[in-house]
Amino acid sequence: MMPVPIICLTNGRPDCISKTIPSAIEHLTGVGDMVIVDDSGDPTYGQWLEDEFIGGPLNGKILHLGKARGYWAAMQAVWSLARHWTAFYGTTTFFFLEDDFVFNQPVDLEELAGVLNDRPYLTQVALVRQPWFGNEVEHGGLIEALEAQGQDFTEVTDNGRTWIEHRACFTGNPSVIPARTYDHDWPSGDWSESRFGQELFRDPRTRGAYWGARSDPPRVEHIGHTRVGAGY
Repeated sequence: MMPVPIICLTNGRPDCISKTIPSAIEHLTGVGDMVIVDDSGDPTYGQWLEDEFIGGPLNGKILHLGKARGYWAAMQAVWSLARHWTAFYGTTTFFFLEDDFVFNQPVDLEELAGVLNDRPYLTQVALVRQPWFGNEVEHGGLIEALEAQGQDFTEVTDNGRTWIEHRACFTGNPSVIPARTYDHDWPSGDWSESRFGQELFRDPRTRGAYWGARSDPPRVEHIGHTRVGAGY
């Protein structure tokens, strides 16, 4: 397998990304280069990103989007960057990471990419975070809350790897995403993540996945207590 490059989307939270990137360096293996997509529209923050994260263990680079575009337009830029990697470097997957997550345990991105390579009906392999929204806290977990809405989840084990398949959603939480997924255009307008998932799941064969077993603790922690940006 090829090392999996990272695209990290940020919109101006130095208190978060200053934890996210070191945590990725500490916990991730099977990693390629990293590009931080800066949607802050803030030149001061942009310069700070360059001072902190250009080069280093992940050979970091910064893509500044100019004025703040908002979530859906920034995700279109992420998709364009991923397609560029595929076209010019033959990259078949990338790891999407927002600037407000840290890792609780080691993750080998090449293992996740291997599952996507073996199972072409999968749209992504995501990492489970802690319960965050009220319904997730009420039901004791992210997956449990989706099950309470009538979604089905199936644990799969193959060649020593375990993951959980579903048709519940496409998630912007940290995940390895294959080229067949970013071949689909990211939609414009509000609720773009939800609408993108609905488009993917029009194909009845398509499924998403969460990495690990049902009994595993969350592999990532969401730390972004205050949402910034717009266009979600």
